[in-house]
Amino acid sequence: MQIPVGILVDRFGAKVLLAVGAGIMAVGQLTVAFAPSLDVAVVGRMLVGMGDSFTFISMIRMINGWYTGSKASKMQQYVSTIGQTGQFVSAVPFWIMLQNLGWESAFSIMAAASLLVVLLLIVYTSNEADASSGKSLAVNSLKQAWEQLLQNVRIPGIRMSFWTHFTTQPTTTSVSLLWAVPYLVTAEGQPLGFVAFILSAMVAFGFITAPIIAEVCARAPHLRARMVYGVVGLTVAAWIVLLAMPEKSQSWLLLICFLLISIGGPASMIAFDFSKDFVPKERLGSANGFANVGGFLATFVMMYLTGLVIDLLYDPSSGVDRYNVESFRWGFAAQFLVIAVGVVFFRKEHRRVLGLDKI
Repeated sequence: MQIPVGILVDRFGAKVLLAVGAGIMAVGQLTVAFAPSLDVAVVGRMLVGMGDSFTFISMIRMINGWYTGSKASKMQQYVSTIGQTGQFVSAVPFWIMLQNLGWESAFSIMAAASLLVVLLLIVYTSNEADASSGKSLAVNSLKQAWEQLLQNVRIPGIRMSFWTHFTTQPTTTSVSLLWAVPYLVTAEGQPLGFVAFILSAMVAFGFITAPIIAEVCARAPHLRARMVYGVVGLTVAAWIVLLAMPEKSQSWLLLICFLLISIGGPASMIAFDFSKDFVPKERLGSANGFANVGGFLATFVMMYLTGLVIDLLYDPSSGVDRYNVESFRWGFAAQFLVIAVGVVFFRKEHRRVLGLDKI
């Protein structure tokens, strides 16, 4: 949904898309709440994901309607980091509500919260700082918005944004969404409480690293590319340490390495700091929609490759669990292929931006 949402943001503005996204999420949560079967619940979950796809790009577009330069760099990172508290809310308070109130009531309350967000958006937000003058940077037609997307993709800086997101985000996301629990619980033998602590610590660590990244982007934008390389280097180093362990790793080592891996989340915002330098505000929605595809494309490829390698190594007759240290050693090593592709193309587009390579 990222590219069509980006086009729609350029056409209709961030306020409309944020309200529509929250409304779709409300419908999805109600569908999950009262689903008579798993199939219907899955449809509801897809609607929640679809509604969520409207949120991030629209938020970035609205911030750039109100702020410019270093202020926009900081606000993008701060608002994105605050948004990560939703992970904590869904992991702890919502779980408590689910346990005490039941499925239907818990998800109905979440739907009501989304509808409240729609109301607040309509009443209290506007696309631009000068919205009171009636001026709007939204384009006049979907065709024009589509043409702007094509123009954006031709710009090396926007392609560099895509590869920035492709390179920095996927390891953090693939681990937190899918592989952390089977790896830490089944392969490493860690208790669920410790795993929950690590996942929460990864989110909390973002509150420490995100402001640092924001300050560097705001005060020394010439260092942004070096930050991308640095974060990728830390991620690779953390995995090398874990994968080099012949046996199960100590708890303290797992915590440190996963915290280092989590830096990729805040660092992925550098992609949108790049993009705002290369296109005007009226083209920023489709530019960021294109860039945002990078990280999620890499995430799904990385998730799949890890699982594919684990399945290929699994021997049902061996009596060894599918999820063991050795299988994850090779499964996680497959991630390096995705990272390598991202680094190669990021470097290529960065050199074009600097004028060192011909387009």
